[in-house]
Amino acid sequence: MTTAENEASDLSRFLQSNIAFLAPDEEIMRDHRMAARSPSEEAALRDGGDPHLYGEIRRYLQGALDDSFDISENMVVAPGGRFGDMTTAIFTASGDHAMSSTRGVIGFCSCLHYPIRFVRKYFENDASVGAGEGDCFLFNDPFYGGLHTPDQSAFMPVYHEGVIVAWVCIGLHQGEDGAKEPGGMGPAIESPFDEGLKMPPIKMAEAYRMRTDVLTFLQNSCRDPRMQGADMKMRLNTCMRLEEAIKKVVADYGVQALIGALRQNIEFVADEVKRRIEALPPARVRGQMFLDSTMREDALLRLHLETYVENGKLILDFRGSSPQIGNRPINAPLTMMKVLISMSFLCFVWPDLPRVNAVLEHVELRTDPRTIADCTRDVPTVLSMQVLFKGITLTHVLAAKLYYSARQQYSKIIAPWFNQTMTFLYGGITQHNDLTGNLCADLNGMPGGAHCDSDGEHSMTPNFSAMCDVGESELAEQDLPFVQMIAKIFPKDNVGFGKFRGGAGHQTSVAMRGSPLWGFSAIAGGSKFSSVPGLFGGYGSPTYPVCRVKGINIFEEINKSGGFLADIEHIMNDRPYAGGIYTASRGAMPYEFCKEGELYLTSQGAGGGYGDVLDRDPHLVMKDFREGLISERTIRDIYHVAYDERSLIADATATREKRAAEREARKARGVPFETFVKKWVAEKPPEHLPYYGGWGKDHGRLFADGVEMRSEDIGMIMLPDPRDVYIAQLEERFARLNSTGASDAEI
Repeated sequence: MTTAENEASDLSRFLQSNIAFLAPDEEIMRDHRMAARSPSEEAALRDGGDPHLYGEIRRYLQGALDDSFDISENMVVAPGGRFGDMTTAIFTASGDHAMSSTRGVIGFCSCLHYPIRFVRKYFENDASVGAGEGDCFLFNDPFYGGLHTPDQSAFMPVYHEGVIVAWVCIGLHQGEDGAKEPGGMGPAIESPFDEGLKMPPIKMAEAYRMRTDVLTFLQNSCRDPRMQGADMKMRLNTCMRLEEAIKKVVADYGVQALIGALRQNIEFVADEVKRRIEALPPARVRGQMFLDSTMREDALLRLHLETYVENGKLILDFRGSSPQIGNRPINAPLTMMKVLISMSFLCFVWPDLPRVNAVLEHVELRTDPRTIADCTRDVPTVLSMQVLFKGITLTHVLAAKLYYSARQQYSKIIAPWFNQTMTFLYGGITQHNDLTGNLCADLNGMPGGAHCDSDGEHSMTPNFSAMCDVGESELAEQDLPFVQMIAKIFPKDNVGFGKFRGGAGHQTSVAMRGSPLWGFSAIAGGSKFSSVPGLFGGYGSPTYPVCRVKGINIFEEINKSGGFLADIEHIMNDRPYAGGIYTASRGAMPYEFCKEGELYLTSQGAGGGYGDVLDRDPHLVMKDFREGLISERTIRDIYHVAYDERSLIADATATREKRAAEREARKARGVPFETFVKKWVAEKPPEHLPYYGGWGKDHGRLFADGVEMRSEDIGMIMLPDPRDVYIAQLEERFARLNSTGASDAEI
């Protein structure tokens, strides 16, 4: 080597050994496609491989994944994991997602290739870290591949004769992580530094033994060290169990058979998705959803999507979405958008496909940087599920429209699933004198959308999971100092109306009992603007507030009255508890301390309806009424059904007449399209509306609360603290009254 070459080599070694900070690798993080075949994979699949042998191997591994899921679900301490908010998965040596459990949340495995590739690139050959046999890594940072910080995932390499042949993984919602508010994701989080633990891949176990220093550090960094420690050990145990299954396959069938079986599964999905995309109709479909809250103030934040096929790829164009908000936690990284697409397609569009990330192999995303669909590391993201859940709905709706006229469909066309976290987070000291913080599992009871040929399911599972659980109230009350005063009761008219109705959501209410220090928060949107639309004429979901009755002790009230009517409408409208302070607010509520017996109430939403309400079978309408799902007003004013009030049987002739009259009334209310456009289409958003996002057909033209900008010029949008705004309003009012000479009493 020449002197110059030696100097260059020395400089390269120096730089590699003196990296100031291993920031997220953009080359890794923006690439969701599978790696090229390795030499081992090429050898295994050169002649196509043995599909029967590979199928046998995958069936065995599928059983191991599902068994490990079940065992882990019974071992985990975190409430989210206990109720199915988790998954188990296997990846190839290069980090491609090969298989996952049939249960739980797809998203936990459809993003794990990012941290695996990070470890392979930066840690595997680093003598101070390494990735040896029995080494287990833990991470949660969204910008290294996580969903949001309350989710902690672990992964481990599997070796054969000194070479990595696979990776095994488990991801779950941990909840408490030392963030500003208990439970890891409160609305008052205003910066990335409020979000608690932010772990890039970190080695939590070495040679199958937990690293006590790392364990102690992480336990010391959160409110519930018992839960953090127990669940880290559970993750290591799960990875070891899956590693054992992989090694059994190698022993029984050979390493080449394992490699071929994993790679073949990935390539099958990629090839099948390519075929299905090429068969889609040549159409463009557009849609939008609105977040109605930044989690601190009311606002309309636009999530826009245009979908079409171009050059054999399915294009998902999110340009025109709201600019990112610098001090509100509702921003989503680009990786989150990819996860929501895999969730939506594998749950609702192509549920027959194996649950692997190759579903995105022929999908291309287009975004504006520095928006809620492609945010930067400078902004908080802990409530990015507001974008995630609505994005699942939006992708689902547009896919349904694309597939409506397709010759072959792979699932029923259905209206959107409900998509909001209508439940409470909590934190404080339990009746067992333990410090904790987490969330209730009621959020998993999201109702389903109406089918094209039948009604939707009532509270069943969230829109981000194939199978989850809402848990048993009695089990939660054993561990935590609150009573679920209302649990799993359906209120009237909480369905998506249509020819086929969406499923109903359940009410829930909690009241603290037996704690010296306790509080609640909430993290839902959809209180002012419906979060779920209907499909093809069906109605969307209603809107939902969080309600509170402060200043009472419900347990004392029950002792006085001898009973409790478990119905939010009755409690909030009739106000049966004298002296109570009754309030209804948006579904996102910052953490607040409570007193024993104060009531917190909310309701799960409704799945979207399908088709025109005037086409609904009158007998189905009356069946819903007899079951308590709808009111008389809905029968009369929505479905226009006539019925006998004694027998509750629909009158077919009178119903036809009522519906014919309503169709004529619709025509009378209608206006020509040109007239409608003149009235409703404006050059920019109304001045009074706190609107964020694109306007019109120009993707690059964005608005932020009245300020127009180009997408390439988005700066850091910061919102004032709502308390400061309220104080300023009070001070202005005081000054105005004082200037009129009003007395102290009048002021």
